Amino acid sequence: MAGARKKKKKRRGSPLGRALRTLYATVVVLSAIIVTTYALFQILVPAPTVEQPPAPTASASENPTDNPDTPDVDESTASPSQQTLERKEQFYTFLLAASDQVSGNSDTIMVASYDVPNQKVALVSIPRDTLVNGKYGRHRDYKINSAYSYGVIEELRAVVADMLGIPIDFYVTVDLKAFVEIVDAVGGVDFYVPVDMNYDADDQNLHIHYDKGMHYGLTGQQVLEIARCRKNSDGPGTYPENTYDVYAGSGTNREQTQRELMVAIARKLVSWNSIPKITEFAEIVGENVKTNMSASDLAFFATRAIYVDIDSNVTTTIFPGNGEVSYKGWNWCWQYYPEESLEIINTYLNPYTTDITMDMTNMFQVQ
Repeated sequence: MAGARKKKKKRRGSPLGRALRTLYATVVVLSAIIVTTYALFQILVPAPTVEQPPAPTASASENPTDNPDTPDVDESTASPSQQTLERKEQFYTFLLAASDQVSGNSDTIMVASYDVPNQKVALVSIPRDTLVNGKYGRHRDYKINSAYSYGVIEELRAVVADMLGIPIDFYVTVDLKAFVEIVDAVGGVDFYVPVDMNYDADDQNLHIHYDKGMHYGLTGQQVLEIARCRKNSDGPGTYPENTYDVYAGSGTNREQTQRELMVAIARKLVSWNSIPKITEFAEIVGENVKTNMSASDLAFFATRAIYVDIDSNVTTTIFPGNGEVSYKGWNWCWQYYPEESLEIINTYLNPYTTDITMDMTNMFQVQ
């Protein structure tokens, strides 16, 4: 038809442009699904159930406040059995233990706490030579590292809870080779070695040599060597005559090095480059880690712990004491300083809303 306007043909975008728009739309949809699923997951996964404090004993309940001849119980000065203990909301305690590859005793023992609402984590080392009372089937007092002989984690858990006066909600035991495999999986870690380390044991094919200072890209085996090193060799001879404490006079100790190594590994684990390794990590953990946490418990902690600021909200320390105590033929036993240790318990590990008192603890003291 003459004079009629031709219909304008719609211009199609280039194939690359269409592909990019499709990709963008797909990413937006997937992101929305992931965010929604994650939010629902956090809401639906319940907080772990933990041991509740015991009810007050009759000594408190049998003091009626309406009897003028019977004095009221002052909660601030009452004995632990008279106090009404109450747990903090979502405050959890953990026992971490790694076994010695030779003796089967616990080579590393730590108590940890996780304050979920405040996103704070504390790691407190228990020296392996800590003296404890001969309880739980033992006929004599002993060093705490032997409580884990042959993997009896429940005995160690009971001993630690009794010693510190707090419930231990969860335990995690680790085969030391797990550290090796995890560190290798993330491509190594950077770490400042606090002292010169020079130790040789030909019978174990063990040779540890690290200069004090920053080391980059340490392998799993190197991390394990640094974590375990306690002695330096000093010329020819046999152990222990030719060795001395690697940390002597340094102002630090092996437990501090172990805690700082754990923080370094944790920092690498939560880095972006570690995300694709999640399946490999799960296999390593499944093969080398034992815990009483359920899958739901693990999911709860995993979805919360990613928000912890490792640099500012993770505290590491050790129970202070004297490591040169001799007792019944044992040398180099660790005996706690009660007052200082109680302060650490209340500052970092106490799951209750009121302070732990000295008579709630059982810190062994040589008479």
